Amino acid sequence: MPRPFLLALLAGSLPAGAFAQSPAGDIAYCNRLADLYERYIGRSADAPSRPNLGGSLDADVAASQCRQGNPSGIPALERVLRNNGFTLPPRG
Repeated sequence: MPRPFLLALLAGSLPAGAFAQSPAGDIAYCNRLADLYERYIGRSADAPSRPNLGGSLDADVAASQCRQGNPSGIPALERVLRNNGFTLPPRG
């Protein structure tokens, strides 16, 4: 295997490994982030026609992943919330 491919493969697997330590806590945190995002910035199933004020497709997908029990969207939600001036909730 070419070396760049191995590095890309390794880099792609790091976030999943980071979330493997406490999945229930990560899912709860992810849902809190999705709540903030959907309420103040992005779209949600409750208000699909509301304009997307500062969100992105990545963040919309991340919030949807959180709702499905997949915490891999945490970095995208943290980024969009910080970029819009929000203080992130405690992770614990």
